[in-house]
Amino acid sequence: MTRINTRDFGEIEINDDRLFEFPNGVFAFEDTKRFALISPLGDDVYPMWLQSADDVTPCFVVFDPTIIDGSYNVTLSRGEQALLDIKNDTNLRYLVIAKVPNNFRETTVNMKSPIVLNCDLNVAAQFILPHDYKFRLPIYEPEAVKSAEEGAI
Repeated sequence: MTRINTRDFGEIEINDDRLFEFPNGVFAFEDTKRFALISPLGDDVYPMWLQSADDVTPCFVVFDPTIIDGSYNVTLSRGEQALLDIKNDTNLRYLVIAKVPNNFRETTVNMKSPIVLNCDLNVAAQFILPHDYKFRLPIYEPEAVKSAEEGAI
């Protein structure tokens, strides 16, 4: 167990298997190398937080991209695979960073630049995919949110 200070939850203890080393950091935060994957709503319940293990910032709200787009597919180059020491049977996990404004219904996720976690070695990296994914994909459909609100009345 490791104790870390978080932006949103104060000081917490995190299992070491939830700590990931980012050799290249995260885009715009290249000097931050250690992050904790925090799941305050329960194990592997989204959203989750990717929190710097060494400072209260940066901290990102993250989602599994496949719950947003069931056909989401990541293809990594040989160099990207080498950075994460990926083998055929490597336990990988993919996350996308959310931008959550004051009106949470305007939340978007960056599907173009996922974070790839090698859960076997606790190493991770963020990559820009060659695929045609959006940098700012809305996760709430305006009509669906409106219909749900009307149904609740």
